Amino acid sequence: MSKWLLLFIMIVFPYGALSQEAVSVVVQPTSEAEISVRDLLPSTNVLASENRTSFSLKHQIRTDPGVAFLSSAFLPGSAQAVNQNWLRAGLFAALEVSAIILTIDRYNRAGRLETRYEEQADQNWSVVQYAHWLVEYHEVHNLSNPHIDELRDEIEGVTPAFDPSVDWQAVDITLLRESERNTRYMTTDDQSASRFSHALPAYGSQQYYELIAKYYQYQSGWRDYHDFHDQLGHTGNRYNRRFLFDRNGSHASSLFWQFADDAERFNDLYRSGRSFKMLLVANHVVSALDALFTVQLKQNRIEATPSIVPGRQISMTVRF
Repeated sequence: MSKWLLLFIMIVFPYGALSQEAVSVVVQPTSEAEISVRDLLPSTNVLASENRTSFSLKHQIRTDPGVAFLSSAFLPGSAQAVNQNWLRAGLFAALEVSAIILTIDRYNRAGRLETRYEEQADQNWSVVQYAHWLVEYHEVHNLSNPHIDELRDEIEGVTPAFDPSVDWQAVDITLLRESERNTRYMTTDDQSASRFSHALPAYGSQQYYELIAKYYQYQSGWRDYHDFHDQLGHTGNRYNRRFLFDRNGSHASSLFWQFADDAERFNDLYRSGRSFKMLLVANHVVSALDALFTVQLKQNRIEATPSIVPGRQISMTVRF
């Protein structure tokens, strides 16, 4: 008798209608032998209240691993807070806020430095000066290049203005690139080095601003390049160090190194910003997985403990 009665109770009290806390159903029958179905069912008000709870978002986050996962994936720490895991909720929330603040800060600072770098580079690097140096470089080393004579004719009589709107009107970028591709490196330790490794990118591009302060072949375009070498006494057509590359950049001018340092500074900030952005993504993923496994584990620990109290009552307790 008791075994069938307990099975019946478990059917009419499904898990979805129970609250998070332990629920006890106590029935006082008119006699020990007579128990009706109506005696075992909760009142209409109790069922209505429990149904409202079961469909609430808070209840779903507590009991449905999928909903808990989505909640913390959208807002890290939210499912943990609903489930009263305050320490983990606070940790995920703090990481979220910190990562957002640090990401925005790094990108904003990098953007300001990059903008200032580009504005100053426009005033201190000239494609005309670089083209003049490239022509002289071939003359000093007596190098053959099928495009250098045409480049020489194009820039003859043109002086560097250090104004991109002027200088870039004087130089055909296609001709300049063809000249670069056919130019050999002449270095202080090996005068039979390979050809130039890069061709000048289009003005205004991110790669353009990067290359002019990164590769030694573009050092001659900086405003102080000729003055720097004249002060060192590196003049003369027989052995002019302005037209030789040193692999450690020892003959680059001060402006070249200054802008190289500035570029490294804002690139470091961009890298830092990307790292904090990855931390932000990781925080969402870890928080979501933590919520999923926590609710799943809690579901697995649900215990149904039925018991019959001798005498006058029947009770069933569900704990999880």
